[in-house]
Amino acid sequence: MMTLLKKYVDAAINIGVEENDSEYLRLKKVSLTLVPLIIGSLAIVWGVLYIFFGQYIPASIPLSYSVISMFHLWHLKKTKDIVLLQHVQMVLVLLLPFILMWSLGGFTLGSCVFIWAFFAPVAALTYERGSKPSYWFYAFMALLVFSILIDKSLVENHTTPMPQVAVKVFFLLNISAGLTGIFYLIKYFITEKEKSSYARLRKEQEALRRTQELYEANEKLEYFATHDALTGLPNRFYLQDNLQQMLAYAKRYDERLALLFIDLDGFKAINDEYGHAKGDEVLNSVGKRILQLMREGDIVARIGGDEFALVIRRVTDIKHVENIAQRIIDEVNRDYEFISSSSLGASIGISFFPEHAQEMDALISHADDAMYAVKKSSKNSFLIYKNED
Repeated sequence: MMTLLKKYVDAAINIGVEENDSEYLRLKKVSLTLVPLIIGSLAIVWGVLYIFFGQYIPASIPLSYSVISMFHLWHLKKTKDIVLLQHVQMVLVLLLPFILMWSLGGFTLGSCVFIWAFFAPVAALTYERGSKPSYWFYAFMALLVFSILIDKSLVENHTTPMPQVAVKVFFLLNISAGLTGIFYLIKYFITEKEKSSYARLRKEQEALRRTQELYEANEKLEYFATHDALTGLPNRFYLQDNLQQMLAYAKRYDERLALLFIDLDGFKAINDEYGHAKGDEVLNSVGKRILQLMREGDIVARIGGDEFALVIRRVTDIKHVENIAQRIIDEVNRDYEFISSSSLGASIGISFFPEHAQEMDALISHADDAMYAVKKSSKNSFLIYKNED
């Protein structure tokens, strides 16, 4: 029974809500429908009780409100327009309780019903923005003062008083029901606000999570775009981009820079004899061996199938670069655990900035030319590029 009632209430308060409504408008529509649902339902009970006690004129007021409320809820369901419902309801809720009190004979017999009029300023406080809620409160206070001024006349001209027992019963019912209605209206609004805030927080957290995932995905894409998938070393694009920056730095601070191109000798034979999987292991091992020889800030990159490149910064002695080249050859010549024998060697071409070239493309071209000169002659050796006079 309670489940069915809850489903009915949920369906009733959402009759004006549309999918494209903003969070504020949805909350406003849902909470505003509570006013006619709460007061409209109780007004029927009040009307029946007034009829039972022979108060036909007072009975017509709550019953009329119920009919008007049902019409406006139907109108809201059809049009999804909250404006008419809001304005009419707040006017009726403000005026009808005072009119009902006047018809009952003023404060002496009907003061308990004017508490329902306080729904108007309370509703305005939740639905309106700016200074508008204050106007509804002022209107409530003005009607209250007016009721006090005419109270004596209402008492003197009232001819159909209710029994004292009925007065006490209505006093208890109006006070308890009115305050309960106001309490639940405010409670519902606050609860929905909290739910909306929580939902918004969840959306923000989800957006942050997606942003973080996107950031991480972009980092991965950038990594794969600038690094070799097999060895994890920087690739040709990374080398060229950073070499350009390193050359600019070297020009500015008058430093020397060395570029080494390395091509492995005999690597095709390893692929043919042991297969490409073993060849990949050799390339990985060569990359690690070369990397161990470099200083922080220097670059080791794999720029092709069996080709590597090095950039050595702050070169003060050419002999240091020659030693590095020889150590690379020695490391490449060492045995590899995953193949039984190896005749692997390394041909290395070297060019220097600023002696051999001022620009990146020329520096790369000279190092490449020196490397091919080694491969055509002795192999497994290094050669420094010589400018042609």
